[in-house]
Amino acid sequence: MGCRGASGPEPPSRAPPPGLPPPPAAPAAPAPLPLSAQVCSGSHPRHHGPAFRGPLGGVCCLVLVALSLWPDRAAAPGPPPGPPRASPDPRAELDSAVLLSRSLLADTRQLAAQLRDKFPADGDHSLDSLPTLAMSAGALGALQLPGVLTRLRADLFSYLRHVQWLRRAGGPSLRTLEPELGALQARLDRLLRRLQLLMSRLALPQAPPDPPAPPLAPPASAWGGIRAAHAILGGLHLTLDWAVRGLLLLKTRL
Repeated sequence: MGCRGASGPEPPSRAPPPGLPPPPAAPAAPAPLPLSAQVCSGSHPRHHGPAFRGPLGGVCCLVLVALSLWPDRAAAPGPPPGPPRASPDPRAELDSAVLLSRSLLADTRQLAAQLRDKFPADGDHSLDSLPTLAMSAGALGALQLPGVLTRLRADLFSYLRHVQWLRRAGGPSLRTLEPELGALQARLDRLLRRLQLLMSRLALPQAPPDPPAPPLAPPASAWGGIRAAHAILGGLHLTLDWAVRGLLLLKTRL
């Protein structure tokens, strides 16, 4: 008798006889458990520790299952979008404006001394386009906060415009002071932005924008540029000195 080889072809499957129901299909594989349930039962492939046991383990499993059902609730809400809100206390902004004014006053005094050493010029120097001094020292007691900040900001903006003009059209004699004039312009712009922020903190009404000023004419000569520099730095020094005194006095009224 011959033996049938183990590797021989399998007999073809026979169809069920007519009238009989087809054989039942193989049961489908069970759906995988959620990650939290796998960890709780110890069946997760990366979970090498024992499953949670005891009452405390049951509570942990319930928490994990709840978090898996609502993943958006698992993370704590973060801070609201946008830049961090600054302190609403206006006195902090006023202190910052006073410090910036003092620093700018010292820079202006030093630059004016350098200008006098390089280009001595006796007498008073003035420009018709410069603003007049906002208030005398004897009238500090009658200052009101909205008027002071509005006028101070307008005057300092005018001086910023004149410093820009001086750097652009002052002539070759003032090129040696270009780094100092550039630093003065940057600090003056920073002080203006600080005053604008202070007015917003105090909810003061915004002044209507001034009409565009006519362009400043270039100096008629090199000496005219030097005289203009003396006038600009001298007027800015007086304005900043008044600003420091006025802002310190207004701080006591907040």
